[in-house]
Amino acid sequence: MKTLPKLIRAVVLIAAGVAMLAPSPDASSEHFVIVNNSDSYMGGAGNNYGTVLKLGGTKNNPVLSQAASLATGEPSPWGGGSYAPLVQVVAAGSDICVFMTELYGTVGTSEISAFKYPGMTLVGNYGNSIGSGVIVASGGYLFASYYYEMGAWKIGEGCSLTQAGMYSASYGDASDMAATPDGKTLAVSAHGSGGCCLYSWSISTGGALTEHGPYYITGVLPWGVDVTADSKFALFDVQGYGPPYDDGDTEIDVLAINSDGSLGEEYAFGGDNSLGTAYSGGWIHLSPDEEFLFVTDDEQSITTVNFSENPVNITWSGCLTKLRIPKGDSGLANGSIAAAGTVGTGSAIYVSEQYEFSSVALLNINSLTGCTTEAESSPFVLSDTTAKAWSLVAWPPRLF
Repeated sequence: MKTLPKLIRAVVLIAAGVAMLAPSPDASSEHFVIVNNSDSYMGGAGNNYGTVLKLGGTKNNPVLSQAASLATGEPSPWGGGSYAPLVQVVAAGSDICVFMTELYGTVGTSEISAFKYPGMTLVGNYGNSIGSGVIVASGGYLFASYYYEMGAWKIGEGCSLTQAGMYSASYGDASDMAATPDGKTLAVSAHGSGGCCLYSWSISTGGALTEHGPYYITGVLPWGVDVTADSKFALFDVQGYGPPYDDGDTEIDVLAINSDGSLGEEYAFGGDNSLGTAYSGGWIHLSPDEEFLFVTDDEQSITTVNFSENPVNITWSGCLTKLRIPKGDSGLANGSIAAAGTVGTGSAIYVSEQYEFSSVALLNINSLTGCTTEAESSPFVLSDTTAKAWSLVAWPPRLF
């Protein structure tokens, strides 16, 4: 059962990203998650669309309910979704904007679909380059990774997009990227340059971009990316797939972010059972207080590791949560992960699950230990059983 997810991930590296922009204060009490759940899979053509799930119930018994659908009107020619948490939340006046892309679209179809919430009105589809689907929002701009290119889009009134620039990239396929809270840097993990490397981009006035890298790291294939609240460090899950890289051990690299946006000193942790055995690794997400880092894996589990920045250090908490999946499902394929609202005894996270019955898991985080416990009502199974729950984003976001 381990081989299939790894092969799928090798073929379907990236897909859809979702980014949301902050609403007016009167919407701040709402909690929901938006999932990109295209119904195309492994090269088969299909439709690209999303689902809005709203968080309700009680603090001790949170539940998700399906609230709305997002129809892009666009095909998803190469697989539709992504395993990665390709999301970012920024302020943009009084609008809530949702942006969603599809995987590896050809010229003329690889577009970013923009929606305005509530109502999920389709504002428009933007762009016509060949894309890998990775998008991230920062400082009023939406940055999109295309095939050997990086695009910058200005987010306008009513969630519209206007292209601000297109820049040559040294890599073809980005697997994930994150924007620093100070709006100065993008951190990127990529497989298009020998399958080994990290990159970064400096962001300047008008969304202009300057590339730095490649950076050859201790681990082999970089996957998920996250950044710290002070914009000083980028964290990468660097586990590989396929022999001889399948050591079955969690491995995280932390790289300092220099003042010019380049990446500096590397701190490598794990790869030797010291951080647990999250098979093949996948996507990562810092807890809202930055004391814990959550790692998804191919064996339907979430590993919690302890994180400290001064000095930089990562240790295993001893916690590994086996996720529930619907009966008949063939497994979790490195589900996307995002911070959720405060529920139960602490904060919480969402995890998307793929394959036969796609669903979204909701887990409480113990504020003292960082251990996660799946909510009683979890997982929430999407009503469209042909869909794949690829990437997701939570509202409200972390504080950075």
